[in-house]
Amino acid sequence: MKPIKAKVLCSYKGTWYEAGDEIKVETKEDLVKLNEKGFIEPLTFKDIQNFGKKEEPKKIFRKEEE
Repeated sequence: MKPIKAKVLCSYKGTWYEAGDEIKVETKEDLVKLNEKGFIEPLTFKDIQNFGKKEEPKKIFRKEEE
């Protein structure tokens, strides 16, 4: 997941963030609220859907030598 950056001066969970600061969002609901209000850089539906999921490394298969 790409980092969530504040777009404007805003408050989240009692902490103030300036534009460009990285916000550590805990829940998907909070992420949606911040996105709807325009406090963070715009996210796509896919970004929101994949929030909290760990990226698994891609598996590379090698051909076995004969």
